[in-house]
Amino acid sequence: MRAFPWRRGNAILFLLIAGLVCLACRAMADPVVVRVGGAGSWTIPDKNAPDPRSRADRAVIDAFEHEHPSIQLVNANGLQITGQASESNLLMAFAGGTAPDVVYVNFRSMNNYIQQGFLMPLDSYLAASPGVIKRVNPTIRSVITVDGHVYAVPYAQVVQALYYRRDLFQQAGIDPDQPPQTWQQFYDDCARITDHKKGVWGFEWPPDAGDTAYWWINLLWQAGGDVTKRNDKGQWVAAFDTPQGATALEFYKHLVADSYVSPIDGKNYVGVAKPMASDYSADRARNKVAMWFAYQSNVIANTSDASALNPSLIGIAPMPAGPAGSANEINAAMWAISSQIKDHKVRDAAWAFIKFMASDEADEIRTKAYVDAGLGYLINPVSLEKYGYGDEVTAQGRVWLKTSRTLFTHGHPEPYGANMQAVYDFLGYPIQEITLRPDANPNALLSYAARQIDDRLIGYTPPAVLARRRLIAWSVFVVVVLGGVALSALWTARYVLRARAQNQLRASSSVTSAHNSRDLRLAVVAWIFMLPAVLSVLVWSYFPLVRGLALAFQDYRIVAGARYAGLDNFIDVALSPTFWIGLGTAAQFTVYSLLIGFFLPIILAIMLSEIPHGTVVYRTLYYLPAMTASLVTMFVWKWIEDSGPTGLFNTALGHVGIAPQSWLGDPKWAMLAVVVPQVWASAGPGCIIYLAALKAIPQEMYEAADLDGAGILVKVRHLTIPTLWPLMLINLVGATIGSFKATEAMFVMTGGGPLYATHTIGLDIFYNAFVYLKFGFATAEAWIMGSLLIGFTLFQLRMMRNLKFSAAR
Repeated sequence: MRAFPWRRGNAILFLLIAGLVCLACRAMADPVVVRVGGAGSWTIPDKNAPDPRSRADRAVIDAFEHEHPSIQLVNANGLQITGQASESNLLMAFAGGTAPDVVYVNFRSMNNYIQQGFLMPLDSYLAASPGVIKRVNPTIRSVITVDGHVYAVPYAQVVQALYYRRDLFQQAGIDPDQPPQTWQQFYDDCARITDHKKGVWGFEWPPDAGDTAYWWINLLWQAGGDVTKRNDKGQWVAAFDTPQGATALEFYKHLVADSYVSPIDGKNYVGVAKPMASDYSADRARNKVAMWFAYQSNVIANTSDASALNPSLIGIAPMPAGPAGSANEINAAMWAISSQIKDHKVRDAAWAFIKFMASDEADEIRTKAYVDAGLGYLINPVSLEKYGYGDEVTAQGRVWLKTSRTLFTHGHPEPYGANMQAVYDFLGYPIQEITLRPDANPNALLSYAARQIDDRLIGYTPPAVLARRRLIAWSVFVVVVLGGVALSALWTARYVLRARAQNQLRASSSVTSAHNSRDLRLAVVAWIFMLPAVLSVLVWSYFPLVRGLALAFQDYRIVAGARYAGLDNFIDVALSPTFWIGLGTAAQFTVYSLLIGFFLPIILAIMLSEIPHGTVVYRTLYYLPAMTASLVTMFVWKWIEDSGPTGLFNTALGHVGIAPQSWLGDPKWAMLAVVVPQVWASAGPGCIIYLAALKAIPQEMYEAADLDGAGILVKVRHLTIPTLWPLMLINLVGATIGSFKATEAMFVMTGGGPLYATHTIGLDIFYNAFVYLKFGFATAEAWIMGSLLIGFTLFQLRMMRNLKFSAAR
């Protein structure tokens, strides 16, 4: 009996130890999850993905997970934004602490991510595995080394090349083995191939001005210019507003906007290259374009879409030589490790993934995947021979290889300094301007874009100029503060005098203390009921407002912290051309919206009130657009107003013999094209509201007007409008405020273009915050816009104070 407790104790101890061992084993068996993603298009492909590239990437992922069973790779899912703000999803992920562990990085974004504190240095890992970096091209290696530290490792190294259709060259009588080597030959070949009647072009530029600028910088380098440079203080500044930049822009204009005599039919035409091609990719598959710029990889020699283009018809050549010779962009797709990782196991697993992706083993797997898919001819011949697939090498592949070596030799890295993530958007301005206005001065256009890049992206201002601006700003600030104090003192004195007069009036009146007590109780009860709403407004509206005010005086960074900036943000806002453009465009959008959309619901409501039958059906039809999500509405109308011949409007015009119009791409049409969908979507709900208000008008008044012989216009003028007038005034103020700060429609349909024609102040705030990462600047803009709208709000409150409402019967 005495032994039993001892045995029971041993059993319990054994069970505890066994449980701990099981938990430890389970913890060791659980894989380390590594989240992979970023602002680029790369994601972990689905296992059933059909396209060759995804299948090859999937094979690499499967091999990695087979070799590292303790690591599980998952896609870092999050908000996905396309177009100009495509990198905003990653920024918001870092702000929310949900950033990927392995981050996709490119040249133009890397330095900005480093400044923001997003990335961790890889020096310790590279010291243990120096072979990883030895595979990197020297030009690329110089870019990824920042202040002596390496923050990212390329898994693919790429160059931009001239792709061309060999069959179209032959049809034009051009030797397909002799692609153009100079600008003049390039232009002449385009002129011989371009057939305006058949819609065949010698060359095509992408549909967006920013995307066009992405490829145009090749011409800039070929002319002897550059996009950016470091000044004597090591700061990045714009460098393209030079004679060489003007030469490159003039050659672009020569391609797209100058007239020429076609050698095909001897007639005069404008442009041998198609600018802003909305069907840019489809034209290649339809045999409508002979030359374009595209990438070559160090592994994949031909990056064309194999399913749309026959690779045997594709030629790849070095870029045509300009006044300074041949030049092209060199770039890299890279992986970096997030600085927000706290668990060293996750960091080590992330490095294991990066190391594997940059290895020869991954290249061999990718090569094998292409060969197995019957696409070995797309692979660089060096890789084919290196991994035992020499019999897959074709004569065309060896020509591509020679081109690749030349391009990597002449490669210029894309702009990679601080805040370069949106440099192409500003470079797109002079390109789009000279496309629409060929007589514009190239030097003036480039100088304007250069100032924008220096002020908005790089933030460079000469010290003497900055000191003068600060002195003026602080002087204005002191005057405003003193004026505000004086007005506050006057308002306080007025309030005190009015309160004293009211107290004297109460003391001399017959109002009893019981009445005063009852009024006090009513006020207390009212505040008790209002308190939850008041607290909610304070927490969700006014606290962020006050916090934002502090942000306006800071140079704020998501991860790296903030520093006090004084009035610099307000100075930059006041001197920002796009801020004033945004205010003007917002005012224009407001006027258009009110002129077109404010009275339409009233007219529809009056018409509905006069319809004797089918009122419910018409109400439903009018209200139906409001049931559709606003984003869906915008995308539908973007298709309706598409600039290509397939757009609904242009299709209708084509049936009556009118040429297609660039509804969203032409400054004279763009604003109207954005306003119309807004009016279409909002007219129905407004109509229903006014229709309900019309029910408040007694029917006897209409009957009396009928007896007096009043017509419909007289009744509307003297009965309907006076009744609706208070509601119209309230809606007018609300519609004005809503239209002035509108952003969504412009963001989805035009991105603010063309030429800032739809660039409103709300859109400018968004881009500065989430694209250019100038959070303090954007907050200062928002406060200025809010101050302007306060006047409308005060006007609305004063107007509503004198209004009386009654329920309709």
